[in-house]
Amino acid sequence: MKITLIKPNIGRMESGPYIDEGRMEPLQLGLLAGMLPRDIEVAAYDDRMEPIPYDNPTDLVAITVETFTAKRAYEISAEYRQRGVPVILGGIHPTLIPDEAAQHADSLYLGDAEFLWRKVVSDAQKGKLQSLYKADVGTPQPRILPRRDIFVGKGYLPITLLQFSRGCHFSCYFCAISTYFNKTQYIREIREVIQEIESQDRKFLFFVDDNIASNKEALKTLCRELIPLKVRWVSQASLDITSDQELLRLMSKSGCVGHVIGFESLDLNNLRTMKKASNLLDFSKDYKIQLEILRDHGLQTWASFTLGHDHDSKESIKQTLAFALEN
Repeated sequence: MKITLIKPNIGRMESGPYIDEGRMEPLQLGLLAGMLPRDIEVAAYDDRMEPIPYDNPTDLVAITVETFTAKRAYEISAEYRQRGVPVILGGIHPTLIPDEAAQHADSLYLGDAEFLWRKVVSDAQKGKLQSLYKADVGTPQPRILPRRDIFVGKGYLPITLLQFSRGCHFSCYFCAISTYFNKTQYIREIREVIQEIESQDRKFLFFVDDNIASNKEALKTLCRELIPLKVRWVSQASLDITSDQELLRLMSKSGCVGHVIGFESLDLNNLRTMKKASNLLDFSKDYKIQLEILRDHGLQTWASFTLGHDHDSKESIKQTLAFALEN
């Protein structure tokens, strides 16, 4: 049996220009491939990096779908389905909006992949693929090493993507993660994380956690275990890390380069409306205090902002842009 795994691009039409939105390995495909029996032939295609050979024979196509790639995912699905190839869609978008996704697939997978993916494959082998698979979300992850051999030779950046945790305990109203994981964080055993790091050769890591600092004590333990490995790493974290000096010191000592941090808005009313608790704990309108603390510990900041809130205006959006350019 042959299974084709696909990571859609953010918005590429078959007849339009190629849009390259990033060159990092799609961890989702590595995890799916890592759970397959070795007698299953695997083909993996990253729509951001390469054309998809729709006419290559395959028995099942699995597409991982985020909201921002949903339109493109549906286009890809249609190409395979019109060729008579069954398609299963999974990921956060189908899980949260299954009625829409179901119109574009033969089967839907709702929830985390680790728990029923092998059953999907077994059913497909028997010709009994179900229309719906509903797995648990956020239960402790079984030990699975991603297959990174499927990424070789495709021109990805030399960065290893992995996860320490999934989810976040905050409840920012605009964030799908808090809905998907029900405002909870689920953490892998640190021993397994270290084993995964040691199983590959790269020394630059990207922990693609939703908020690696959601459980600060667990992160401190991870940092202590990372120190002897002499790696460099980045992740995504909440702004309240600036209130924990011990954590900042450990992150710096463990090789942390910096974090993607959701600043979201310079307007206090916006932050209150969006329930951005991590930013309200020690709010300073221009974030200078927090930025200075991060820089004092040698940590870079990739700030993200959301626009279009009730208290936004053209002028406030211009101020946000000016702040980002200045800092």
